Amino acid sequence: MKDSSWRAVKTRGSNHYKKDPTKVEPIDLYRDGGMLRDFCLSNIIKYAYRNRADTGKPLLMQDLEKIKHYADILIADQGGEVT
Repeated sequence: MKDSSWRAVKTRGSNHYKKDPTKVEPIDLYRDGGMLRDFCLSNIIKYAYRNRADTGKPLLMQDLEKIKHYADILIADQGGEVT
């Protein structure tokens, strides 16, 4: 994995986990514990499900950004470049 991609992806995550730099972020625990893939895929499904085929409602842009973020985490974890 490219550390620069991993760091870049983490900087885009929620700020509420970054308030205390002495604490471990949950995403790092999932990664170190071998659960990152399942965690990210589960969240992608969750945010996609919120926007399922209800054509009367617009897609929620915040949810789409979260889907993209979790996909970028998986890309970075696999050694890919995140743009």
